[in-house]
Amino acid sequence: MSTPSPTDPRRLHYEEFYDLKPLPVAGEPPFVIVVGNCQAESLRILLDSTGDVLSVRTPAIHEWTEEDLGRAQTLVARADALIMQPVRDDYRGLACGSAQLSRHLPAHGRLIGFPVLRFDGLMPYQAIIRSPSNPSLNPPLLPYHDLRVLAAARGITQTAEPSAENLRILAAMSVDQLRRRERAHDTVSVSEHLEHHPVWHTINHPDNGTLTYLARQVCRALGVEATPGDPGRELLGGLEAPVDKRAAAALGVDVTGRDSWLPEPEGWEQAHLEFYADNPDVVAAGVDRHGERMRLLGLGA
Repeated sequence: MSTPSPTDPRRLHYEEFYDLKPLPVAGEPPFVIVVGNCQAESLRILLDSTGDVLSVRTPAIHEWTEEDLGRAQTLVARADALIMQPVRDDYRGLACGSAQLSRHLPAHGRLIGFPVLRFDGLMPYQAIIRSPSNPSLNPPLLPYHDLRVLAAARGITQTAEPSAENLRILAAMSVDQLRRRERAHDTVSVSEHLEHHPVWHTINHPDNGTLTYLARQVCRALGVEATPGDPGRELLGGLEAPVDKRAAAALGVDVTGRDSWLPEPEGWEQAHLEFYADNPDVVAAGVDRHGERMRLLGLGA
């Protein structure tokens, strides 16, 4: 295997992680490593903005290689805290689970967990579905599933007209699912913020308000009295999903300008139907995971 070039754009993007730039000096303020998916990098940016936390940009964990694991272990060994989303042992064949990485912390170091954030209360038809045979497989054009299209793939073509009560039940289910994940993994709590029905970009791309709430909770767990700054942009706003008007009305949320995907690729619904025809295991997995949601939405199950 060839040695990666130090001028490789990805390595330059994560230059401190790859030891191409000196690391922050340990001491005050605390030095932390933030590990997880795209939500983790957004959290790190907000923690850094306080001026009371030091960190380094770290690749998303689903991109890690053996080299990345070694670098992460080295950094965790000098960190005051590992701030991490729950990850199972031996994820993607690497010893990068939360429990495994936390063993590399120094004696004074702490593991602070934060939950994987999802909220579908205002986007009740949007879903994430993992193929049993290939968990990284996404449908074409849009990386999210629409339960109405999934239902159509099963021959269910009636218009979904859920009641306002069912839409409120679905939103409460979404909040409760996050609350249960927080308790199961002993993470900081964000579920109470979702009870106010924040308007996210997609079901797993929170708005800055939610991310800032998360950052404050992590600061509190760190014992740092600090306020995250304004990043000057929506950190996870590259793709905007439509907000369902019925759900917004049922939850008392006023939203304008969110009637379609932004940007919306032409022909995505037909492309998804063809994807389901080629991948029936995804359809079965979707019904198994989201059957109760589909029933409450009037899409069978």
